[in-house]
Amino acid sequence: MISSSLKLGYFSLIIATLFWGGNFVLGKVLSGSVQPITLTYLRWLPAFLILALLFFRPTLRAIPLFKPRLGVMWVLGLLGVILFPATLYEGLKTTTALNASLYLAISPVLVLLLNRLAFKEQISPIILIGAIISLLGVLWLLMQGELSRLVNLSINKGDLWAIASTVSWAVYCCVIRLRPQGISNTVFLTVLVGLAVITLTPFFIYEYTTESAKNLANLTALQWSGIGYLIIGPSILSYAFWNFGIAIVGSAKGTVMTNFTPLFAAIFSIILLNEAVHIYHIISAVLITVGILICSYKKY
Repeated sequence: MISSSLKLGYFSLIIATLFWGGNFVLGKVLSGSVQPITLTYLRWLPAFLILALLFFRPTLRAIPLFKPRLGVMWVLGLLGVILFPATLYEGLKTTTALNASLYLAISPVLVLLLNRLAFKEQISPIILIGAIISLLGVLWLLMQGELSRLVNLSINKGDLWAIASTVSWAVYCCVIRLRPQGISNTVFLTVLVGLAVITLTPFFIYEYTTESAKNLANLTALQWSGIGYLIIGPSILSYAFWNFGIAIVGSAKGTVMTNFTPLFAAIFSIILLNEAVHIYHIISAVLITVGILICSYKKY
């Protein structure tokens, strides 16, 4: 029987993935009005200010701990805070949130393959089979069930951007093992976001002066409230719930719960955005899910 504290831990992890799933829907809604870099910056700058206000002192005390790994921290910020959302928002301009959510579902398999390449972790034959099955699901989605699309290279650019987003997140999940030890998750997140915001600032200024200024002036109150959700939900509350849940459940079992993110994203995109579900979506989802289940069963 599962204890009440363990139930609370799993509930917290599900809430975190629910917030992250909503990021796909809001990203789709806002991507047509706000440029990707600008949207990423508007999401993370206020989040950083809130984090800095809350965790300013413990972050200063932790400087000697993360200073030797500042390069690793910068890479993690570049991958997880900048590239992951910016490429996703770019992709959502021309692909559906449903497609993007299915691509994200492949990230656990990519993590296994990348860990093999970078850290020489062993992959058993059954895990390799699971990875191949999931990758076939991604190819089927790219082709929309038609081999001619792959042969003629008539692939939606938005899908490629969404795949790039998934790859950046998978690389982030691999590199995070190199994070500085001995610092809390809140301090880690504060420094990570701070470095990312500093890196992103000149690109935001350029995009703002060339494209975004006029667009932002025309945003409605509803669109600004959507940006507010991105700041509070996927950027702050999700990490708070996630870290709390992982502390109870443990990272090994908790990591599997990330698969709820593409599930929620798919559900929200169908219900809220009325995105059509085709046969190739179902076939792709089945192949990806089967592959992940094979990999997860053997891994845990």
